Amino acid sequence: MRYFTYTLLALLISTMGIAQNKAVKIVVYSPELISDQLSPKVNEQSGMVWHKNLFWVINDSNCLPELLAYNMKGKLKKTIHISNVSNKDWEDLAEDENYIYIGDFGNNRGGRKDLRVLRVLKSDMKSKEVAVDSITFTWADQKNFEKRNMKHDFDCEAFFAYGDSLYFFTKNWANKKTRLYSMSKLPGNYQLKPIAELDTDFMVTGADITADGKTVALVGYKNYRTYAMLLIDFKGLDFFSGNILRLDLESLGRAQTEGLVFTDKNELYINTEETKLPQALYKLDWVKLTNSNN
Repeated sequence: MRYFTYTLLALLISTMGIAQNKAVKIVVYSPELISDQLSPKVNEQSGMVWHKNLFWVINDSNCLPELLAYNMKGKLKKTIHISNVSNKDWEDLAEDENYIYIGDFGNNRGGRKDLRVLRVLKSDMKSKEVAVDSITFTWADQKNFEKRNMKHDFDCEAFFAYGDSLYFFTKNWANKKTRLYSMSKLPGNYQLKPIAELDTDFMVTGADITADGKTVALVGYKNYRTYAMLLIDFKGLDFFSGNILRLDLESLGRAQTEGLVFTDKNELYINTEETKLPQALYKLDWVKLTNSNN
């Protein structure tokens, strides 16, 4: 029944127009550096949520199965070990009132058939160790599972929770677009059909939505340069149907941007993992950007 429901949702939204081709306004923008003195324990930070005045992050593939939290100054404040799963390729975090969701769906080579989202109950996070349950899924439109390292369009590193659903944005190594999928937050095994596609012209690595559901932010990179997108004025859940502001974050140089989050104060932050540059946290004044470029 859940599979039918989410297939129907995809069909309904796709009638609004798959492969949207909206006019995109491009702005060169320099985000504010908050800290590049983060703990070495988050050197591969990937994904980010804001919970109880802390930035919660994960490290990606084959790192310890942990949630780590640091404050606005970048000081590590808490670590929670996940006791009953491994970190195959954790890539992003999402949250709602009751859960933090861990996206174990990184798929650089394109051959994974064990994609899943792990659910951490927030009420358990007072402990130093917690157990999780999971939601499993596959991309219904993926037919080829041959390993094609970084030469395919079925990787994913970005999702968020909104309403009763999770929304996924693919990382397309080949065509540099992103596809949108949705899935229930409830445990189960789902086949997800694409809802819409957007030509971002970069590989999406992080996504979030404002609490009022009126603005979606994406972040990612292409050719070692960082980009972000602000999607505004869209209709309902058709996130690609409105106006689009593309940000060229050239001041970040060759930083590898990973996570993105709107805080409870509606401030927008992005993080980067360690490359030749240190892992860091940045702030984007998205309200000023949208107001001045509308």
